[in-house]
Amino acid sequence: MSNTIHTAHAGASATEGGHERTASDRQRLRKAVLASGFGTLVEYFDFSLYAFFATVIADTFFPAQNPTSALLYTFVIFGVSFVMRPLGGILLGHIGDRIGRRPALGLSVGGMALASALIGCVPSYAQIGVAAPLLLLALRCIQGLSAGGEPGGAAAYVIEVAPAHSRGYLCGLVSMGATAGTLLGAATSAFVHTAFDAATLSAWAWRLPFLVSLPLGVVTLVLRSRMEESKAFTRAEESGKLERMPALTILRDNLREVMTVCGLSLGGLMLFYITIAYMPTYFLREHLMSRTGAAWSTTLMLLGCMLAIPVWARLSDRFGRRPLLLISFIGTALGAYPAFLVMPWSVTTAAIAQIVLGQILAIWLSIAFATYCEQFPTRVRSSGVSLGYNLGSMIAAGPAPYLATWLIPIIGRVHAPALMLIVFALVSVVATWLTRETAGQPLVGD
Repeated sequence: MSNTIHTAHAGASATEGGHERTASDRQRLRKAVLASGFGTLVEYFDFSLYAFFATVIADTFFPAQNPTSALLYTFVIFGVSFVMRPLGGILLGHIGDRIGRRPALGLSVGGMALASALIGCVPSYAQIGVAAPLLLLALRCIQGLSAGGEPGGAAAYVIEVAPAHSRGYLCGLVSMGATAGTLLGAATSAFVHTAFDAATLSAWAWRLPFLVSLPLGVVTLVLRSRMEESKAFTRAEESGKLERMPALTILRDNLREVMTVCGLSLGGLMLFYITIAYMPTYFLREHLMSRTGAAWSTTLMLLGCMLAIPVWARLSDRFGRRPLLLISFIGTALGAYPAFLVMPWSVTTAAIAQIVLGQILAIWLSIAFATYCEQFPTRVRSSGVSLGYNLGSMIAAGPAPYLATWLIPIIGRVHAPALMLIVFALVSVVATWLTRETAGQPLVGD
């Protein structure tokens, strides 16, 4: 990580003054990217565990008489957590734009880690009845609130300390942290499914990854407590330009930008949650793979996606954000149906199709948050990104697993998920076409 950040910052050295100042700036940049990226890793690890253990959670927290209904209820709770994300984006975005980026990021990761650990402690339906799913719902709502402020806050912090010529690359490293966290969740799921038999897994072993969230959260809080506040935010604070109510200012002055971020998020989020959160359940339910095979396939897909993100992020600084966004969304629209068409052929073709979709996803992940942050001025950047992105999450990401599970019996296992991907990708194509190019440009209002 240090070498990549050093390289990204090298071009700015000549304009920053003497050697000591340049070294200090590089150290500040390393701390910023490390704390932001690691925190995003922990957030996405915690949040994604629920999806990777969805079938086990369904068996644990709901009556066993109807497995399909139990799975649908599990995905309803999954979706409700996304309804809470815009509220979390407004709340934590307000803190980030009024008090500072650091406090908001600390609250975000602290709430997520605590809620995740408590999910690992909730008794089963067989032990406490209907109180079990109600407690699960409450904790997922806390997770949703916490997750709502993470991506916008972390990306806003990094983009405000990054040199203009490498904003895409360094913001891409934060997205790489999100992918790495999801990868860690998938790998943990694969390991647990491999190491324990089905009875042990259902009895208690599935809880172990959730309990690990607490120490990871503590480490992140220590890292983030050592972050310096961004200079852009400090300048806005000293000049009295901070907004008293950032959310109201956004609705008054930046509604178009919020809708732009929402539109750009729809196609990418649908691809993310179909390919990552729903695919393991899809493979299992359609008898394409075992639980263990599905977990390892998703792990390989995420590994390839994570490794591709820095490459695309670099290219976005050189060639612009809009061309790569168009490649991602048009690629999704053209590739979705063939991918799901070949999945039933064999385990190998199913895994390859998932990996290919993961590479398309990597393009969007690499540049999404740099593009979002570049739409807003400093005084409302955290709130604006969080609100737009989380509105997209509520529309596309939350309903995705439930909608796919519900539609498959109606229109087929190939048509249902493929159609969902195509429709949302085309919406994002239109949003991209209407979005201005921001690569290499001064940040808005700064």
